[in-house]
Amino acid sequence: AGLFTAIPFLSTLSAAYVSIVAGAITVLVGIAARPFIENAIAGIVITLSQPIRINDTVVIDGMYGTVEKITLFYTIIKVWNWRRYHIPNNKFLQKEFENLTTGEETEWVNISFHVDPTSDMELVKTLANKAIENEYLLKNEKPSFWVTGLHQSSVECWIAGWAETPSDAWELRALTREKIAILFAKNNIGFQLVKNHIEMKHG
Repeated sequence: AGLFTAIPFLSTLSAAYVSIVAGAITVLVGIAARPFIENAIAGIVITLSQPIRINDTVVIDGMYGTVEKITLFYTIIKVWNWRRYHIPNNKFLQKEFENLTTGEETEWVNISFHVDPTSDMELVKTLANKAIENEYLLKNEKPSFWVTGLHQSSVECWIAGWAETPSDAWELRALTREKIAILFAKNNIGFQLVKNHIEMKHG
C-alpha cells in the first residue's frame, strides 16, 4: 500500500533516492518470497529424484505413515492414526526418514520383552511363538525366539518373524504384543514389553 501511494511522488525524487527505494523494495520482496522459492525448488527436487512417491510407507520424525500427496510446496504424510502431517518441502529435504517401500517390501518384526528370572523359559518360548503365529506372519517362515540378555531382575527375550508388507508388520507387532500380554497373564508369567526402534510417536 505504501509503495502504490508513493508512486506518484517518485518522479520528484532524484535518481539516487529512487535507486535506494527500488533496492529496498527488492530486498523486502526477496525476503518475503524466500520460503515460497525454497519450497518450490525443493518440490522440484523431490519430484525429479523421487526419494519418496505417492503411497510409499515411511517412518519420519518417529511417526509411521504413508505418503498421500506431494505438491510443489509441501508433502502430506497420512500417519498411523489417519491424521495428516504437512511438511514444507524445503524442511522435508533436511529430514532423515526411512522409506519402507524402497527395495524389498518384506519387513523384519521383532518384539522385545523381559520376564521374571524364575519363569519357566520353555513355557515362555512356547507362548511367545504362539503369540506371533497369526495371519500377518509371512507364510512358510517360522518365527525365531532368543534369550538376548540375562539381568539381575529379568531375562530379556526376543520373538521375531517376517511380515509381507510394512502395514502387515505394524499389525503383526500390535497383535503379537496383545497376545503376549494375554497369554503371559493367563499363565502367571511376570513380564515387561520393550519398545522397538521403529515405532509410532504415540505407539
